[in-house]
Order: sequence, then C-alpha cells, then structure tokens
Amino acid sequence: SQYILGLKPTHSGLRIDPCVPKTWKKWEVKRKFRGATLNIHVKNPDGVQKGVVRVTVDGEEIDGNVVPVQPEGTVHEVEVLMG
Repeated sequence: SQYILGLKPTHSGLRIDPCVPKTWKKWEVKRKFRGATLNIHVKNPDGVQKGVVRVTVDGEEIDGNVVPVQPEGTVHEVEVLMG
C-alpha cells in the first residue's frame, strides 16, 4: 500500500502519492490511520501513472497531498484526483 497505492504515513499526516498502471482508472481503499478511518476514493480519468491534482477531505480541498491527522474514532471521506 505504500508504494503502488502511495499511502505513506508521515509525521504530519497520510501522504497519498500513487504510482499505478495506466489502466487503473479508479479504486477505493479503507485505511485506518492514527485511530481515524479514511475512506479513500481515487480517480484517474486520464490514465496517468503518477501525479495528484487535488485532494479533498469531507468535501473540503486541502493544500498538497498529505491528509492531516484526524481525531481518533472519526470517519472521513477522502477524494483524490490524479492527473
């Protein structure tokens, strides 16, 4: 999950930086991270192998591709657009 799906824990949060085959147009993964549950939905409409254009957490766009640490016991929807 750290290299293909690009889910890498960092001190400040969970970095999402996939490196996938061109044929992967979308996928979903549920990831527990520091007590919170992240439902991660990745879309890759242009069939790129690497690169994140936008990340939203619960509908709010964040800067960059590191999802901040969320409160323990909470559930969050993460949308990732590759491009």
